[in-house]
Amino acid sequence: MIAALAEAALRSFALGGVVWIGLTLFRVRNPHVHMTAWIVVLLASLAMPFVMHWPTLTIDRLPLSVPVPDEGWPADVPMLDRPQASLPIMSGAGVAPIAKRGVSIDWWMVATTVYFCIAGLLLLRLAIGLCLTWRLARAAQPVKSREMIDADVRVSRDVGGPVTFGSTILVPPQFFGWDAKKRLAVLAHEGAHVANRDFYVLLLASLNRVAFWFSPFSWWQFARLAELAEIISDARAIDMIDDRLSYAEILLDVAASVKPRPMELAMAEASTVCARVERIIAAAATPVAVGWRKRLSITAAILPVVIVSAGMIAYRTPDPVPAGADLGQVPSEHYHPFVNFYAMGPASVFAIFREGDELYGQLTGQRRLRLSVASDGTASYAASFGEITFPVDAERRSSELMLHMSGRDVRAVRVAELPTPVTEPVSIDQYVGWYRVAPNRVLTVRRDGDRLQVQETGQGRSPALAEGNDAFSVHGDHLLIFLRDDAAGVSRLLVQNVTSGARLAQRIDAAQAQAIEADFARRLAEVPDRFREQIPAAGSKEVILRGIEDLRRGTPNYDRMSAPLAASIHRRVDELRATFAALGAVESIFFRGVGPGGYDIYGAKFENGTAEFRVLLEPDGKAGDVTFRPDGNDELGGMVSCSEEASVRGRAGTSPIRIMLYNETEDDIQIFNLDANGQRKAQSVVRSDRTWAALTTVNNPWIIADKSGKCMEILLPGRQTRFQNIGASNLGARLGRAARRAVPIANGEAMLRQYIEGLGKGQPDYDHMTSEVANVTRQQLPFDQAIVARLGALRAVSFRGVTALDSDIYVAQFANGSAEWRIGVRNGTITKIALGPNF
Repeated sequence: MIAALAEAALRSFALGGVVWIGLTLFRVRNPHVHMTAWIVVLLASLAMPFVMHWPTLTIDRLPLSVPVPDEGWPADVPMLDRPQASLPIMSGAGVAPIAKRGVSIDWWMVATTVYFCIAGLLLLRLAIGLCLTWRLARAAQPVKSREMIDADVRVSRDVGGPVTFGSTILVPPQFFGWDAKKRLAVLAHEGAHVANRDFYVLLLASLNRVAFWFSPFSWWQFARLAELAEIISDARAIDMIDDRLSYAEILLDVAASVKPRPMELAMAEASTVCARVERIIAAAATPVAVGWRKRLSITAAILPVVIVSAGMIAYRTPDPVPAGADLGQVPSEHYHPFVNFYAMGPASVFAIFREGDELYGQLTGQRRLRLSVASDGTASYAASFGEITFPVDAERRSSELMLHMSGRDVRAVRVAELPTPVTEPVSIDQYVGWYRVAPNRVLTVRRDGDRLQVQETGQGRSPALAEGNDAFSVHGDHLLIFLRDDAAGVSRLLVQNVTSGARLAQRIDAAQAQAIEADFARRLAEVPDRFREQIPAAGSKEVILRGIEDLRRGTPNYDRMSAPLAASIHRRVDELRATFAALGAVESIFFRGVGPGGYDIYGAKFENGTAEFRVLLEPDGKAGDVTFRPDGNDELGGMVSCSEEASVRGRAGTSPIRIMLYNETEDDIQIFNLDANGQRKAQSVVRSDRTWAALTTVNNPWIIADKSGKCMEILLPGRQTRFQNIGASNLGARLGRAARRAVPIANGEAMLRQYIEGLGKGQPDYDHMTSEVANVTRQQLPFDQAIVARLGALRAVSFRGVTALDSDIYVAQFANGSAEWRIGVRNGTITKIALGPNF
């Protein structure tokens, strides 16, 4: 609020400065013109806090955004805690100590308190003056005489000279002893105040001064309006008696006896009378009054300046699709050129695929987004990280795409198309080998008779079914496309997963594969004991602190990272530096636990927010992997009714936060972001029983709509809204702030017991999981199975509460320890699952 008032005061000052310069340049001397101009400025000043930002000039530009990960999340990170960005961390010997902070002072609260105290005192003074003067006017005796003007004139023993209150003129008892000229001059002067409604103008100026007491311009504005009111009234009185010198003597005589109250307009105040007398004597003629037409012309001349002073400049990402253009306007045969895979880096891929009459795009580790296709056959969309366009060549084939991301252009080259039917038999021996699909995972391709078998590190073997030239499918939800080099040899593998998107895997030799497998085996052996004991790895805290400091300086130490992590950080160092600059200095960091993949989990409090870090150290002390999740600041956020969409606006925030939505509506939902103009920006389409996550800022509004685009609710990110279940049954309750469910799901405990039992046997029941949960379970199975085996036989399960995502929290007691589990169940199907510390 203080910032808004300060901005309004500054805008009003700028408006007043322009008006003053205009009056000076055009040498305007008529006080009636000045009075009209400054009344317009006064009204604009009072309205400024409410109308500023309404006039908006929108400028197209590429969006700035938070960083987007180039890699998929680690396979062994629980589904409810998938990271959105990586952070470079180093295990250097010296660590800068965390600065100790004294008593935290909320300076904004102090400023707000001071403002309201002073404004309250000024307003109280104004109210008391109005009340006392009203009582004085009410007690005065009305008088009539042949000299009276058409006004309410009253005699009061409590005034020493003529004053005006509202439309009432108060005169002292000596009034009837004055000569006729003096009585006529006094009544003409005060009558001019009544006719011009000067009392009400100065009352508004007083309220403006109360609201903007900290602005010198508001005090000058009041004084200037009072001065002009007296000049105009003096001119009226001189016209009535037609004697300047006599009127000057009358002013001096009256000034000696007047003692006005705060809300009275006295005819002659001692502080102004000398200047007025000099002006009266020096003037050659009285100013000419202006009519309503001229007043309207003056107002019309100032109005554009008012609009400019109240306006703002907004930026938006231009919509690449012509108004009204949609997929339905483009023939379906135009879709084929875009259905390809595009490489953005060593492991990051953008995949374009078709479902029915719609096109979707998906970046590695990100959720799918619906594409808009323009009528010329080119496709584009504005994603959360920027705009993407797909140029088409002469053969209507999109050979590359261009991403406008974080203010820079990133070119991505097509690496594969959708599989085409096999035209002639090929030898499957050329595909046999090892492919690195993640820093600590290898996909081994073997021959089994006339078919291929694939096995990812830590998982069982699976058959690969031929789908086309160089293309195979696994489990029905993985597509493998072998990519060839210039010599037509298979050098890379593209792995497309329906949940996490596509990844590029480089072919490696046997020695490299064995080293990765050995490291995985070491972790698999260490993780169960580390998870059971929940003790951090030596040096992991210092590694995170050093990494934060190095990144804030923009000088990460790549020598202290694994090669994959260093490559990932190098591509995003500028964006990550900006993110941590927004968070501010580290105030504290604390250990939360060990995750099921062996990651040490830390919570960190920054000057402008909080965050969670997960770090995995290699045997040599290097950072093997780090994940980072910002959790916003102390602002709670909330849910807003769709009826208020027209009034909700996006606003810049300083505290980054990751939000996660889970769709349990049994239908598709659409996600839109609202910009500063209240315009929707399409972000994603989320399938039923799928999660969607985004990195944003606190209180930056998001529209959750059904598949037709009809708003279901509006989410303002904050501590209470980081995780949300989107289901038709809970929308009204959430908007009504109903209490969270306090009892467990009817069959939640039984499903959890079956899940744990399946993990122990290495045979989870994938048929009773959503595809997303099944995929995560397959990835985590080696570690989860080892952890369950180390914990021993399951003894008891106790319910502890319900999460923001409506999952049940259980603590499972085993023979050799305990573990926390979170599970969501609907219609006999596991919709969410997580093991280990989750906050």
